[in-house]
Amino acid sequence: RGFIHRDIKPENVMITSDGRVVLMDFDTAREYKPEVDRDTRVIGTAGYAAPEQFGVTQTDARADIYAIGIMMNVMLTGHHPTKQMATGRLAPLIEKCTQLDPERRYATVWELKEKLGY
Repeated sequence: RGFIHRDIKPENVMITSDGRVVLMDFDTAREYKPEVDRDTRVIGTAGYAAPEQFGVTQTDARADIYAIGIMMNVMLTGHHPTKQMATGRLAPLIEKCTQLDPERRYATVWELKEKLGY
C-alpha cells in the first residue's frame, strides 16, 4: 500500500487470542516516495534494520522484507544470521530476504508469501 514499517522485530509482532498475527508500533512507518533519493532520518532497530535505513538510499518494502528474514532466522535458531544461519527448507528464503543489496531480496511481501507456500 506504499507504507514501510521500518521497525519489524519480535517486540512489534503480537499474536491475538484468536491466533491472528498483528504488527504493532507504527511510529517509524513512512510512506514510500519514489521521487526521493534517501530517507530523511536514520531509524530502526540495530540488527533488524536493513542497511539502506542508515542513510544510503530510500527505504522501500524490501527493508521490511529484510527485517522479516532476520526475525524468521532468530525464531528458528535463536540467533542473528551473522551468528548462525537457519538450515532446512526456510534457509534459502531467509538468505534471500537478508541480502545486503535490496535488489537481491524479494521485491514484495506477496512474493515472499508465495514462496512460503501461503
